[in-house]
Amino acid sequence: MNFHSLKVKNIKRLTPASVRVDFDIPDELKKIYTFKAGQYVTLEIDGVRRDYSLCSSPLSGEWSIGIKEKSEGFISCYINSELKIGDALRVSTPRGRFGIPTKPDEKRTILAFAAGSGITPILSVLKYTLETEEWVNFYLFYSNRTPQDVMFKEEIDKLKEEYPYNFFPYLFYSQHKVGNWLFEGRLDGPKFQLIVNQLVDLNEVDETIVCGPNEMISVITDEVHSSGIPKENIHFELFTVVKDPNAPEEIPTENKELETVEVTVELDGEVSQLTWDTTKNLVDAMVDAGIDAPYSCKGGICSSCMCKIEEGEVTLSENFVLTDSDHEQGIILACCSRPKTNEIRINFDDV
Repeated sequence: MNFHSLKVKNIKRLTPASVRVDFDIPDELKKIYTFKAGQYVTLEIDGVRRDYSLCSSPLSGEWSIGIKEKSEGFISCYINSELKIGDALRVSTPRGRFGIPTKPDEKRTILAFAAGSGITPILSVLKYTLETEEWVNFYLFYSNRTPQDVMFKEEIDKLKEEYPYNFFPYLFYSQHKVGNWLFEGRLDGPKFQLIVNQLVDLNEVDETIVCGPNEMISVITDEVHSSGIPKENIHFELFTVVKDPNAPEEIPTENKELETVEVTVELDGEVSQLTWDTTKNLVDAMVDAGIDAPYSCKGGICSSCMCKIEEGEVTLSENFVLTDSDHEQGIILACCSRPKTNEIRINFDDV
C-alpha cells in the first residue's frame, strides 16, 4: 500500500459530527491518485489506519472524503476536532471495489440505500453516474436520525436541481417527525416493501447499491434479492467487521503439523522471503518480518490486503470481498489466510 503526505486543501463542516476534507494532490501524484467512483483511501495517523470513502466524482478534479466522528474513533475524532487547513496527512492511493458498472449508452434504473456516513461512497457513484449516463433514473433512499444529521445535504439538493429528471432523492428520519409516516423510521424490511410499492417500480431496477450499518445492509440486500434482483447486481460495502459469535477466535490451520512455512512475497516490485508462523494471519506475519504489508480493517471487509497465491495453498476465513471469480483466479485476502502447505508464493502486485 502506497502512502503519501498530502496537504489539506479545505475542511467543510457537514453536520455537528461530520466534515468533508479536501486534499491538494500535487501534479506528479495525480496519476496514481486516479480513482473510480466508490473507492476509498486509508489514512494513517500514529500507526493507526482507517479507511474513508471518496465522496467526489472522478471527473471533478477533486479528492474529498467524508468523515463522521465516532466516540472511540481516534482518527475520526482528530479529523473533526483538531485537523486544520494546511496540515498534512498520510494518505494511501485509492483502493476498493465498491460501485456499479458504468453503462453510459443504456437506459437503466438504479436504487441506492444509505444510512448515516454510508452516503459517502454512494455520493461519489451518484455524481459520476449522473454525469455520464444521460438516460439513468437514480433513486436515493437515505436514512438518518434527524435532519441535522444529514451529511452532504447541500450537495444532494444541488444534484436534484441539476438533474431533475434523472435523480430522485428521498430522506428518512428515525427520530424526527415529518408529517408523512412513509419517511419516518429506519430503512428495514417493512420500509423496503413500502418503498417498492409506492415510490419505485422494482421491475425496472437494474442495479442496487447499499452502504450503512451492517444490519441495514443485511436486511436490504436480502429484500432486494428476494424481490428478484440477481446477486451480481446488488452491491454493498461494510464499514465494520461482522463478528459471528459462534465463529472460532482464530482462523483454523488445516495442516496441524505445520508450525511455520516459508513464504515468498512480491510487493511493490520487491520480492521478500519470510517465515510464516501458522498461528498468525499473513498480514501479521509480514508486519512481524518488517514488511510494510497493505492492510486496514484486518477483518475481511476492505480489500486492502488482496493478493494472489501463485504457489501453495492457504485456508481462508469468512470475508465479504472475494467473489467466485476471485477464488477461481487464486485471489485471497492476507488478513483472512492461514497456510496449508510448506511453501507458498504470494503476489500483491498482480491483482
